[in-house]
Amino acid sequence: MRLAPLHLLALTAVACQPPGAGAPSTKPAPAPETFTLVDLVGGWRWLLRTQADGSTRIEDETWRFAPVPGEPTKLAARYIRTVEIRSDDRIPFVCNQRPYYRQRAVFDVAVELTTTGFTMKETGYRAEPSPCDHGFRHTSGYTAELWGDRITLKWDGGTQTLWHIDTDAQPLPADPWRDRPITGPWRWDTYGYDDDGNVREENEWWNLTRRSDTVVDGTYRRRVTVRSPDGKPIRCANGPQWSFDDAYVFTGQREEEHWHFNELASEAGDHPCLRATPRRALDEATGEALGDHLILEWRGKRRQVLYRPE
Repeated sequence: MRLAPLHLLALTAVACQPPGAGAPSTKPAPAPETFTLVDLVGGWRWLLRTQADGSTRIEDETWRFAPVPGEPTKLAARYIRTVEIRSDDRIPFVCNQRPYYRQRAVFDVAVELTTTGFTMKETGYRAEPSPCDHGFRHTSGYTAELWGDRITLKWDGGTQTLWHIDTDAQPLPADPWRDRPITGPWRWDTYGYDDDGNVREENEWWNLTRRSDTVVDGTYRRRVTVRSPDGKPIRCANGPQWSFDDAYVFTGQREEEHWHFNELASEAGDHPCLRATPRRALDEATGEALGDHLILEWRGKRRQVLYRPE
């Protein structure tokens, strides 16, 4: 049995002319509007920005529909959903110790033509590893209605409108993240107050290099800047702010799914405000690479979350 060509499998909405009580109207009925699966092919976009509980939430979905070879009544779709959460008062989130975090996931969707419209069913997903994401997602199904350059998705309890951004018949997108080795640059930043009520900003620049499959060598530089919140001089600094830089050398050993890091040597920064503590104690930590984050737990249960710079 031969299937009809894809462009002939259409949904047709015909606006019927109401019956007249007297003479028939000479005004013609509007032309029917016809949509096919081909009209879905290409890229689509949805974006939503909300604010609540002291944070701004930006949800972004990019969709792509592509034909399924040999199945003219079906399309394959995939969308990348990104949720960005930003702290409005710049107070860091506990999960990654930064005032911003991101959650991303890729959903695969099956699309079919029906007598009344299009149906879509999410068939699977993959979430980007992150300390701010448990990785679990619900899958669902919905119906879709096409209105020119818009698609309206409907499900129990909600609707969503996608906007057409291109008609390119491109392959479905790959996952936007990838597994990367632990080697390379990492960053860490924190912002708070010291015991004297001064603003204390700490930044670290890490770099790990491969020695073997299970051993890495590394260095990191740590800069601490202390500022008076009201601009008044800090006594030991003879000014409203002061800073110092420390440098460390360490090694890392892989232990199954984790890493064990040992600091080997340090070069302490010098400043009049540090004369009471001129030396640095060497430390050790257990590390876990999770996506673009490296989670360290130092002795004393001190937790530190490094991130890959963009």
